[in-house]
Amino acid sequence: MSWTSWKKRIGLGGPKHAGHFVAPTFALDLEPGFVAAARLNPSKRRVQSVGVRELPPGALAPSANKSNVTESTVLRRTIAEVTERVGNAGGRVGLLIPDVAVRVALLQFETLPDNHREAETMVLWRMREYLPYAPEEARLCYQVVGKQPGAVEILGVAVRGSVLAEYESVLGGINGGPALVLPATVALLPLLPEDASGQLLLHLCPGALTAVVVASNRVRYWRTRPLEGDTASKAEEVGRESTRVLATCQDNLNVQVQNVWYCARPPADPEVEAALAYALGRELRALPANCLPPSGLPAGQREAFDQFGMPFAGLVANLS
Repeated sequence: MSWTSWKKRIGLGGPKHAGHFVAPTFALDLEPGFVAAARLNPSKRRVQSVGVRELPPGALAPSANKSNVTESTVLRRTIAEVTERVGNAGGRVGLLIPDVAVRVALLQFETLPDNHREAETMVLWRMREYLPYAPEEARLCYQVVGKQPGAVEILGVAVRGSVLAEYESVLGGINGGPALVLPATVALLPLLPEDASGQLLLHLCPGALTAVVVASNRVRYWRTRPLEGDTASKAEEVGRESTRVLATCQDNLNVQVQNVWYCARPPADPEVEAALAYALGRELRALPANCLPPSGLPAGQREAFDQFGMPFAGLVANLS
């Protein structure tokens, strides 16, 4: 999927509200239950090294409005361990944070000012109904995903400044702090193949399911659903949520989904995947990733990549 224009304004790094996509050489992915890291080669568009460490339950509790880091010492230690394992050769840092910590919205405008700051102000004003905090507390980035005479569609991504500061703080100043911050599912989008037909991406992480529908390289729908309970209840809820998304796209957006792409990190219980396939009545396809060095990765690292590393593959797919 081509994200040439996407890269101009996506990314929550930097001191101001809006950021730009930059090519990180080292990336960290923080989720409830695990911390993953990767060393990236932007010039060769390769994932060079991958590592993962388990987080104890409750050390990270994602929320759009409340404190996310409940065990900062544990989280810092885990980040240090996985960084040492992967090898940090310096350079710019990319930070991936849980989808639940971020608010994403598709917004419609009749027109948008050419001046970026004025446009940002308009987008933030419209984002306010999606934010459980004051708009002035938000860090914002956005991208035009559809444009025609009298209609502009924007994908807005916002995170509360205090929440983002928590994530930046636990990095301990690694390489000067993050140059790029993204919700993890955004990093997966470049892996979707270019296709005019409707595509559904389901990203299952500990405690949340994010569903994104893309048609003709245009994001048409985005929803993150927190999940609780045991495997059986999660399987049931994941199935219900996914069928709800398909119905919404067909009935309200006139989008017929042809392919369902599925990414579970860590790999979900087979019961969850079976419930999904049954509820949707179609095959679940694995996201493609052609981003490893010719010699591949050592066995342990390859397993870590297969189970946790697809967002890193998306980052390098978006490099130029």
